[in-house]
Amino acid sequence: MASRSSVARANNTNTQGKICQFKLVLLGESAVGKSSLVLRFVKGQFHEYQESTIGAAFLTQTVCLQDITVKFEIWDTAGQERYHSLAPMYYRGAQAAIVVYDITNQDTFTRAKTWVKELQRQASPNIVIALAGNKADLSNKRMVEHDEAAAYSEENGLLFMETSAKTAMNVNDIFLAIGGYIWTQK
Repeated sequence: MASRSSVARANNTNTQGKICQFKLVLLGESAVGKSSLVLRFVKGQFHEYQESTIGAAFLTQTVCLQDITVKFEIWDTAGQERYHSLAPMYYRGAQAAIVVYDITNQDTFTRAKTWVKELQRQASPNIVIALAGNKADLSNKRMVEHDEAAAYSEENGLLFMETSAKTAMNVNDIFLAIGGYIWTQK
């Protein structure tokens, strides 16, 4: 497994390139792994028992994509319903959102679709939305089929990856894909 800093260095030999700053928000139900994905991306760590986020947490991570340096300002929102009314405050002005669901829980996928609709209606018109099917390491307990989520993503113009914060599968990749996509749209 490559650390986050070696991933960043491997993609860039020219540190004299452009610097971009992107606001990114993570949305999804409680316990789908939003905080674990961010912790894995920013610090290269995973904690088996992550405490619930209260309100939101803010982290940053800087990565290099070819000749650009991308600084992600990441808002990790709480998934509990009581915090839902705060979400617009975090996704307002965001260039990207990762909507996370748990592949072992169909209800979280249904709720993820609701988050996508809300973002499409109320967020910035050019927001890049990625759908992350987290906990891919638990594929033997899968309740949401990969093809179902991939088809939904394609129909709605979303980036899509299944991820595992536990094993780091596709964690860096989803953030780097978002950064690259935003940069090419500028």
